[in-house]
Amino acid sequence: MKYPGILNHDIARVGIEESRKLNLIVGGMVTDAIKTSLGPRGMEKIFIDILGEDTITKHGGAFFRKIDVHHPVAKAIIEGVNTVDTHVGDGTISAAILIGKLLQKSQELLKMGISPTIISKGYEKSLEFALDILDKIKKEESITNKKIMYQLASSCSAGKLMTSLVSEEISITNLIVEAVCSVTNFQKKEIDVDDIKIEEKTGNANNIQLIRGTIIDKTIDNSAMPRSIENAKILLLNEPLEIMRTKTDDQIEINSPEQMALFLNQETLDICSKIKKIVNSGANVVISRKGINSIAQEYLAKEGIISIRRVKINDLLWLEKSTGAKTCKNLEDIYKDELGFAKKVYEKNVGGDKMVFIEGCSNPKSVTILLRCNSKRYLDEFHRDTLNIIYVLRNFIENSFIVRGGGSTEAIIANKIIDLISTVEGREQIVIEKFAEALEEIPITLARNVGMDPIDTLTQLRSKYANSPKDILKWYGIDSDKRKVSEIFPYDVIETLVVKQQIIKTAVEVTNIIIRVDDIFMKDIIDNTHCHIDGTVHAHHDGGKAHNHFEQEGLEQRQMHHYY
Repeated sequence: MKYPGILNHDIARVGIEESRKLNLIVGGMVTDAIKTSLGPRGMEKIFIDILGEDTITKHGGAFFRKIDVHHPVAKAIIEGVNTVDTHVGDGTISAAILIGKLLQKSQELLKMGISPTIISKGYEKSLEFALDILDKIKKEESITNKKIMYQLASSCSAGKLMTSLVSEEISITNLIVEAVCSVTNFQKKEIDVDDIKIEEKTGNANNIQLIRGTIIDKTIDNSAMPRSIENAKILLLNEPLEIMRTKTDDQIEINSPEQMALFLNQETLDICSKIKKIVNSGANVVISRKGINSIAQEYLAKEGIISIRRVKINDLLWLEKSTGAKTCKNLEDIYKDELGFAKKVYEKNVGGDKMVFIEGCSNPKSVTILLRCNSKRYLDEFHRDTLNIIYVLRNFIENSFIVRGGGSTEAIIANKIIDLISTVEGREQIVIEKFAEALEEIPITLARNVGMDPIDTLTQLRSKYANSPKDILKWYGIDSDKRKVSEIFPYDVIETLVVKQQIIKTAVEVTNIIIRVDDIFMKDIIDNTHCHIDGTVHAHHDGGKAHNHFEQEGLEQRQMHHYY
């Protein structure tokens, strides 16, 4: 008799040493795929899906969301990067690079015989040091200082596809800053990113514009209606201007042509009654979420009123905030405070499609950015770049502390952590030293991507910090334009504090999760999962095996398979 094993035949165990080794190697492979996209001279990536549609991006979060990975370590890294993208909207590539470097340093520490528990504690202690140093070197600025906001937006957009394709005469960063300032409550330090609508249309990239109002990707309902109205009074509707079918199956018996005429006439009278209410309210633009039939359109056109039907619910919400209108609850009682105002409502041909512009709103709480580019794939990247800048400005409004960029912040933290190593006892000293070396990977990667030698860059960076006076804070980083190590002066390249904090926190948390895993147990994956026509879903090793789920022989045949 064969002695039974502990594990079933379809479960494999990788082993403690192999598991750790593979996990750390996989982590490095994932982060190496995106590190060349860091900085103003970073490269773009192209992802082609199963349908053959390609995505061009240098956005770390977008790239990692596109690729499909099976290894749990790769999934953990991607989830960590997505966390950074969700919370602060920037710093995704830096987070991925730092995670990869910490995993590489962990591998070196394990070879030195240091326990994963000590490595984890050392990284946690390093995180405390890093956050304390950030609190000491941060600088607070006024959230109403537009110069700082312009510089933050410029630092974020540097090297992005959007700024490289648009001429210098059109300042996209200025448009985005103006959009953010329009919808921000500076007294409460509050901003809702969703108040900024982003519309996309193919065309000339130099025609990107900010509309202080709302753009609706619809046409005016009837050709007899005016194409433009000045000083528009806008009525928003959530009910139809047409005869709706009843929810129940009712029947009307009509026995003569006269009765049919009366029935149709009554329908027209009902529509006319609603139109009169609209005319009497003073509204000259009607925007409805529901339908507006041809009879209603004809009467509205005779009164010189523009109508737009079947707009999206989100468009109604944006119109409420931009025009000050309120969605009318009952056409029988239209109140004056339910009407919105705009200086001009007009239809315009944009990128081969007609769109309706509602602009010139007084004190709009919602604005629209119209992005233009000659390719749909680039428009998608424009959209991501715009959102990045908006999120960075939101971070500054909610937490007005800034630090300098160009890798100088990471270099300062690494330099100061080295000075604090002597305050820690035991093997954790070595872990903290490796953490400082991992932080230096950010400026080194920046230097590598602009064509500088990474070893020379590292030695110059360390030398400058070693020779700088201890009582004066110097911000030495990578000057991407001049391709050298130099001091990052105020208002050159700046970043928000919360982005740096989130990057380091996420990197340490993800790394500790990975290095705490010491073994992997895997069950064989069965690919031929399928369902029968009777609804039974199961899997077995032999996909062509003849079988059924019925006991009556001769009465039921084997049901056909539907593989998915």
